[in-house]
Amino acid sequence: MESPEAQEALTSHPLRSHDFTVRPARESDMPALNAIHAHYVSNTVATFITTPLSDADFLAGYTSVRAADLPYLVAADAFNTPVGYAYVSPFRAAKAAYRQTVEFSLFCHPAHAGKGIGSALLQRLLDVLRSPEEWAEDWIGEAWRGEDGRVRQVVGVMALDEQRKNGGWGLKEYYEGFGFEHAGTLKEVGRKFGKWIDTVYVQLSL
Repeated sequence: MESPEAQEALTSHPLRSHDFTVRPARESDMPALNAIHAHYVSNTVATFITTPLSDADFLAGYTSVRAADLPYLVAADAFNTPVGYAYVSPFRAAKAAYRQTVEFSLFCHPAHAGKGIGSALLQRLLDVLRSPEEWAEDWIGEAWRGEDGRVRQVVGVMALDEQRKNGGWGLKEYYEGFGFEHAGTLKEVGRKFGKWIDTVYVQLSL
């Protein structure tokens, strides 16, 4: 069991790894995060958004997540430049019975792939969701504290990209390393770059 002082240090300060820091995102990070997102919009099927977002629209997404008291995290380099981000958003938000289920999103700067940034972001995101009472409100808000209110299920939706490992199935295996399980596949539900794309659902029970 960690001492109260050690727990306070963990929950009050960002996670530091070799060349980057994981911390709660700030409004000032959004233009840099939108630039990362735009790369995936324009060049990959990682997102089914087909046109890069304006900075204002991207900021609105961040504002919506934080208004829901959910975590939105960023990995920043030694110069505090964002190199990746991860967040969760309400799953089927219009239907109240889904309240304790969220969907995660994770993006890393393409120039910094393979450096453990995505893994650190996802692990810290899950840490916060599992033990919300141990984290300050800039990590996760009061709405998700308490046994009856916390997040119970985390869902991920990934496109099967033929250009990735094992035709995209390698990403599923990556998420399984964090405890996610394959929850289903939807055939040809998206169309981007002139081709039909399958999506795979993964799910983690907290």
